Amino acid sequence: MTHLVHERFGDILIPTTGPEFDPLNWPKAGAYPLFPYHNRLVGAAFEHEGRHYEVLPHPALGSDAQHGPAHCRRWHVVSHEPDRIELALNYEADADWPFDFRAVQRFVLADGRLDVELALTNTGNGTMPGGFGWHPYFAAGLGNAVSCVAAEIWPVSSMGIPSGAAPQTRDANKPFPSEGFTVFLSEWGAATATLDGGAEITLTAGPELPHLVAHRMPAYVCLEPVSHVAGVFGFPPEAKAGAGLFVLQPGEERSARLSVGIAGSAA
Repeated sequence: MTHLVHERFGDILIPTTGPEFDPLNWPKAGAYPLFPYHNRLVGAAFEHEGRHYEVLPHPALGSDAQHGPAHCRRWHVVSHEPDRIELALNYEADADWPFDFRAVQRFVLADGRLDVELALTNTGNGTMPGGFGWHPYFAAGLGNAVSCVAAEIWPVSSMGIPSGAAPQTRDANKPFPSEGFTVFLSEWGAATATLDGGAEITLTAGPELPHLVAHRMPAYVCLEPVSHVAGVFGFPPEAKAGAGLFVLQPGEERSARLSVGIAGSAA
Protein backbone atom coordinates (compact mmCIF):
# COMPACT_ATOMS: atom_id res chain seq x y z
CA MET A 1 0.00 0.00 0.00
CA THR A 2 1.52 3.31 -1.08
CA HIS A 3 -1.29 5.71 -0.05
CA LEU A 4 -4.29 5.80 2.27
CA VAL A 5 -6.17 9.10 1.98
CA HIS A 6 -9.33 10.23 3.77
CA GLU A 7 -11.69 12.67 2.05
CA ARG A 8 -11.68 15.03 5.07
CA PHE A 9 -8.43 14.32 6.89
CA GLY A 10 -6.04 13.84 4.00
CA ASP A 11 -3.14 11.42 4.36
CA ILE A 12 -3.62 8.67 6.92
CA LEU A 13 -0.36 7.03 5.87
CA ILE A 14 2.75 8.93 4.83
CA PRO A 15 2.44 8.80 1.01
CA THR A 16 5.23 7.43 -1.14
CA THR A 17 6.78 10.07 -3.37
CA GLY A 18 6.69 8.05 -6.57
CA PRO A 19 5.38 4.86 -8.13
CA GLU A 20 8.74 3.05 -8.12
CA PHE A 21 11.41 2.42 -5.52
CA ASP A 22 13.96 -0.21 -4.51
CA PRO A 23 11.97 -2.79 -2.51
CA LEU A 24 15.04 -3.47 -0.36
CA ASN A 25 14.98 0.22 0.57
CA TRP A 26 11.27 0.65 1.22
CA PRO A 27 10.58 4.37 1.79
CA LYS A 28 9.39 5.43 5.23
CA ALA A 29 5.87 5.61 3.86
CA GLY A 30 2.79 3.57 2.97
CA ALA A 31 2.32 0.16 4.55
CA TYR A 32 3.71 -3.24 3.68
CA PRO A 33 3.07 -6.85 4.69
CA LEU A 34 5.42 -8.81 6.91
CA PHE A 35 5.66 -12.43 5.69
CA PRO A 36 6.83 -14.92 6.91
CA TYR A 37 8.47 -13.08 9.83
CA HIS A 38 9.09 -9.52 10.99
CA ASN A 39 11.91 -7.43 12.37
CA ARG A 40 15.49 -8.65 12.60
CA LEU A 41 16.57 -12.19 11.89
CA VAL A 42 19.90 -12.02 13.68
CA GLY A 43 22.75 -13.57 11.72
CA ALA A 44 20.34 -14.20 8.83
CA ALA A 45 20.03 -17.77 10.09
CA PHE A 46 17.79 -19.95 12.25
CA GLU A 47 17.22 -23.51 13.42
CA HIS A 48 14.10 -25.50 12.60
CA GLU A 49 13.48 -29.10 13.57
CA GLY A 50 17.17 -29.83 14.00
CA ARG A 51 18.31 -28.19 10.75
CA HIS A 52 20.28 -24.98 10.28
CA TYR A 53 19.00 -22.56 7.64
CA GLU A 54 20.67 -19.44 6.26
CA VAL A 55 19.08 -16.62 4.25
CA LEU A 56 20.51 -13.58 2.52
CA PRO A 57 21.20 -10.66 4.88
CA HIS A 58 19.71 -7.25 4.24
CA PRO A 59 22.26 -4.99 2.50
CA ALA A 60 21.80 -2.25 5.11
CA LEU A 61 22.05 -4.53 8.17
CA GLY A 62 25.41 -6.22 7.85
CA SER A 63 24.91 -9.87 8.76
CA ASP A 64 21.18 -9.69 9.63
CA ALA A 65 18.01 -10.17 7.59
CA GLN A 66 14.82 -8.22 8.23
CA HIS A 67 11.04 -8.27 7.73
CA GLY A 68 10.93 -11.28 5.42
CA PRO A 69 11.05 -11.14 1.61
CA ALA A 70 7.34 -10.93 0.74
CA HIS A 71 7.17 -7.14 0.36
CA CYS A 72 10.07 -7.32 -2.11
CA ARG A 73 8.19 -9.60 -4.51
CA ARG A 74 5.57 -9.01 -7.19
CA TRP A 75 2.04 -9.67 -5.91
CA HIS A 76 -0.94 -10.32 -8.19
CA VAL A 77 -4.51 -9.08 -7.96
CA VAL A 78 -6.94 -11.89 -7.13
CA SER A 79 -10.05 -9.70 -7.10
CA HIS A 80 -10.84 -5.99 -7.18
CA GLU A 81 -14.04 -4.07 -6.45
CA PRO A 82 -14.59 -0.37 -5.71
CA ASP A 83 -14.32 -0.87 -1.95
CA ARG A 84 -11.98 -3.85 -1.70
CA ILE A 85 -9.01 -5.65 -3.19
CA GLU A 86 -7.34 -9.00 -2.63
CA LEU A 87 -3.64 -9.50 -3.38
CA ALA A 88 -1.67 -12.75 -3.30
CA LEU A 89 1.90 -13.93 -3.55
CA ASN A 90 2.90 -17.49 -4.43
CA TYR A 91 6.40 -17.71 -3.02
CA GLU A 92 8.87 -20.37 -4.09
CA ALA A 93 11.78 -21.20 -1.82
CA ASP A 94 14.96 -19.30 -2.65
CA ALA A 95 17.99 -17.73 -0.99
CA ASP A 96 15.79 -15.25 0.92
CA TRP A 97 13.53 -17.90 2.50
CA PRO A 98 13.94 -21.69 2.24
CA PHE A 99 10.22 -22.67 2.21
CA ASP A 100 7.30 -22.36 -0.21
CA PHE A 101 4.28 -20.37 0.93
CA ARG A 102 1.27 -18.40 -0.25
CA ALA A 103 0.56 -15.02 1.31
CA VAL A 104 -2.68 -13.05 0.95
CA GLN A 105 -3.68 -9.49 1.80
CA ARG A 106 -7.33 -8.40 1.73
CA PHE A 107 -8.27 -4.74 2.14
CA VAL A 108 -11.83 -3.50 2.62
CA LEU A 109 -12.84 0.16 2.91
CA ALA A 110 -15.84 0.67 5.18
CA ASP A 111 -17.44 3.79 6.64
CA GLY A 112 -14.62 5.38 8.64
CA ARG A 113 -12.55 2.21 8.70
CA LEU A 114 -9.99 0.14 6.82
CA ASP A 115 -10.21 -3.61 7.43
CA VAL A 116 -7.21 -5.80 6.65
CA GLU A 117 -6.94 -9.58 6.55
CA LEU A 118 -3.64 -11.41 6.30
CA ALA A 119 -3.27 -15.11 5.51
CA LEU A 120 -0.25 -17.41 5.29
CA THR A 121 -0.36 -20.94 3.86
CA ASN A 122 2.44 -23.48 3.81
CA THR A 123 2.50 -24.73 0.21
CA GLY A 124 5.59 -26.90 0.65
CA ASN A 125 5.98 -30.57 1.51
CA GLY A 126 7.49 -30.09 4.95
CA THR A 127 6.78 -27.99 8.02
CA MET A 128 7.55 -24.26 7.99
CA PRO A 129 8.09 -21.83 10.89
CA GLY A 130 6.79 -18.33 10.56
CA GLY A 131 4.39 -15.56 11.29
CA PHE A 132 3.04 -12.34 9.81
CA GLY A 133 2.16 -8.74 10.48
CA TRP A 134 1.48 -5.33 8.97
CA HIS A 135 3.87 -2.35 8.89
CA PRO A 136 2.10 1.01 8.41
CA TYR A 137 3.69 4.49 8.54
CA PHE A 138 1.04 6.75 10.02
CA ALA A 139 1.33 10.48 9.33
CA ALA A 140 1.92 11.70 12.90
CA GLY A 141 4.63 14.14 13.95
CA LEU A 142 6.32 14.15 17.37
CA GLY A 143 3.86 16.64 18.81
CA ASN A 144 0.90 14.34 18.23
CA ALA A 145 -0.54 12.07 20.90
CA VAL A 146 0.18 8.34 20.41
CA SER A 147 -0.69 5.59 22.88
CA CYS A 148 -1.39 1.89 23.22
CA VAL A 149 -3.29 -0.03 25.85
CA ALA A 150 -0.89 -2.93 26.49
CA ALA A 151 -0.14 -4.92 29.63
CA GLU A 152 3.36 -6.20 28.79
CA ILE A 153 6.61 -4.81 27.40
CA TRP A 154 9.61 -6.89 26.32
CA PRO A 155 13.16 -6.14 27.52
CA VAL A 156 15.56 -5.60 24.65
CA SER A 157 19.14 -6.70 24.07
CA SER A 158 22.07 -4.63 22.81
CA MET A 159 20.68 -5.39 19.33
CA GLY A 160 17.60 -3.32 20.15
CA ILE A 161 15.19 -6.27 19.97
CA PRO A 162 13.80 -8.66 22.58
CA SER A 163 16.37 -11.14 23.86
CA GLY A 164 14.05 -13.92 24.98
CA ALA A 165 13.82 -12.69 28.57
CA ALA A 166 10.25 -12.77 29.86
CA PRO A 167 8.11 -9.68 29.25
CA GLN A 168 7.63 -7.19 32.06
CA THR A 169 4.38 -5.84 33.42
CA ARG A 170 3.52 -2.40 32.02
CA ASP A 171 1.08 0.28 33.09
CA ALA A 172 -1.47 -0.53 30.41
CA ASN A 173 -2.44 3.12 29.93
CA LYS A 174 1.06 4.61 30.00
CA PRO A 175 1.34 7.22 27.21
CA PHE A 176 4.15 7.10 24.68
CA PRO A 177 6.81 9.82 24.88
CA SER A 178 6.87 12.66 22.34
CA GLU A 179 10.31 11.62 21.07
CA GLY A 180 11.75 8.82 18.99
CA PHE A 181 11.46 5.30 20.44
CA THR A 182 10.85 1.64 19.64
CA VAL A 183 8.99 -0.65 22.04
CA PHE A 184 7.75 -4.22 21.83
CA LEU A 185 4.38 -4.81 23.48
CA SER A 186 2.08 -7.75 24.17
CA GLU A 187 -1.43 -8.23 25.52
CA TRP A 188 -2.52 -5.06 23.77
CA GLY A 189 -6.08 -3.95 23.14
CA ALA A 190 -5.93 -0.82 20.98
CA ALA A 191 -3.39 1.69 19.72
CA THR A 192 -4.36 5.27 18.96
CA ALA A 193 -2.72 8.26 17.29
CA THR A 194 -3.65 11.81 16.37
CA LEU A 195 -2.52 12.41 12.80
CA ASP A 196 -1.22 15.61 11.23
CA GLY A 197 -4.46 16.20 9.32
CA GLY A 198 -6.63 15.96 12.44
CA ALA A 199 -7.71 12.33 12.16
CA GLU A 200 -7.88 10.19 15.27
CA ILE A 201 -6.99 6.64 14.30
CA THR A 202 -7.60 3.55 16.39
CA LEU A 203 -5.79 0.35 15.47
CA THR A 204 -7.23 -2.94 16.71
CA ALA A 205 -6.56 -6.57 15.83
CA GLY A 206 -7.85 -10.06 16.51
CA PRO A 207 -6.21 -12.55 18.88
CA GLU A 208 -4.00 -13.90 16.07
CA LEU A 209 -1.94 -10.66 16.32
CA PRO A 210 -1.25 -10.47 20.08
CA HIS A 211 1.97 -8.44 19.80
CA LEU A 212 2.63 -4.86 18.68
CA VAL A 213 5.77 -3.00 17.67
CA ALA A 214 5.56 0.78 18.16
CA HIS A 215 8.28 2.79 16.42
CA ARG A 216 8.26 6.58 16.41
CA MET A 217 10.33 9.06 14.40
CA PRO A 218 9.91 12.81 13.78
CA ALA A 219 7.61 12.49 10.74
CA TYR A 220 5.72 9.25 11.41
CA VAL A 221 4.73 6.55 13.83
CA CYS A 222 4.64 2.84 12.99
CA LEU A 223 2.11 0.77 14.93
CA GLU A 224 2.75 -2.78 13.74
CA PRO A 225 0.41 -5.61 14.80
CA VAL A 226 2.31 -8.90 14.55
CA SER A 227 1.81 -12.57 15.36
CA HIS A 228 5.15 -13.12 17.09
CA VAL A 229 7.69 -11.19 19.14
CA ALA A 230 10.60 -9.61 17.29
CA GLY A 231 13.74 -11.74 17.46
CA VAL A 232 11.79 -14.91 18.29
CA PHE A 233 13.95 -17.11 16.04
CA GLY A 234 16.82 -16.51 18.46
CA PHE A 235 14.82 -17.31 21.60
CA PRO A 236 15.43 -20.52 23.57
CA PRO A 237 13.46 -23.38 21.97
CA GLU A 238 11.06 -23.66 24.89
CA ALA A 239 10.17 -19.93 24.60
CA LYS A 240 9.45 -19.70 20.87
CA ALA A 241 5.86 -20.97 20.81
CA GLY A 242 4.90 -18.81 23.78
CA ALA A 243 6.29 -15.79 21.96
CA GLY A 244 4.04 -16.44 18.98
CA LEU A 245 6.21 -18.32 16.50
CA PHE A 246 4.06 -20.99 14.89
CA VAL A 247 4.90 -24.01 12.77
CA LEU A 248 2.69 -24.64 9.75
CA GLN A 249 2.08 -28.17 8.56
CA PRO A 250 1.98 -28.76 4.77
CA GLY A 251 -1.21 -27.16 3.45
CA GLU A 252 -2.00 -25.43 6.75
CA GLU A 253 -3.21 -21.81 6.73
CA ARG A 254 -3.17 -19.15 9.45
CA SER A 255 -5.03 -15.87 9.08
CA ALA A 256 -5.56 -12.69 11.08
CA ARG A 257 -7.62 -9.50 10.95
CA LEU A 258 -6.94 -5.92 11.93
CA SER A 259 -8.77 -2.61 11.53
CA VAL A 260 -7.85 1.06 11.36
CA GLY A 261 -10.74 3.21 12.58
CA ILE A 262 -10.69 6.86 11.45
CA ALA A 263 -12.51 9.67 13.29
CA GLY A 264 -11.83 13.20 14.52
CA SER A 265 -12.10 16.74 13.20
CA ALA A 266 -10.19 18.09 10.21
CA ALA A 267 -7.38 20.54 11.00
